[in-house]
Amino acid sequence: MPQTVYAREKGNVRKVNEFDRYGRLEKLRTMRAAYTHAFSETPEEDAWRKMEAWAKPKGLLEEGVRTRVFGRNTYPTDNPEPHGYEFFLTVGTDIEPEGDIEIREIPGGLYAVLRFKDLSNIRKAWEHLWKWIKESEYEHIGWRKGEHGWCNGFEEHLNLLEASPNQWIFDLWVQLKE
Repeated sequence: MPQTVYAREKGNVRKVNEFDRYGRLEKLRTMRAAYTHAFSETPEEDAWRKMEAWAKPKGLLEEGVRTRVFGRNTYPTDNPEPHGYEFFLTVGTDIEPEGDIEIREIPGGLYAVLRFKDLSNIRKAWEHLWKWIKESEYEHIGWRKGEHGWCNGFEEHLNLLEASPNQWIFDLWVQLKE
């Protein structure tokens, strides 16, 4: 039986097991975000190191700060490997680009969202969300060719300060046609 952890959701605490049984629909407003990208053997870790080195001295990663962290794979070819990774950290209008950190937007709109825990479940959670979308009346907006390759969807890390990857909680976001 999977261990239960708790996630904050709009001020309430609720249980999160392996992953939610069903996806949900959520309207996301466009958000201003600090942005960085890495393309390497370990793109997730390398992109995060850049973001963390920039954000930590500014106090943006401290407990109680209402910053949201989104990431996603980028694919320079039609193949799953090699891939890069982009990180987006929501920021206010007082934050300016600096060094490797740019300012971008996370697009607003209607999204299918699935919550799950434990980084090792990420592949299974993505499969579950795509199946939920396929069986629903909704259609995703499609893959987009960005500056660093093809991309679609976001992974939002909800408990960033948790040290253990098997306790991490994520929301997966796929934008839908409205």
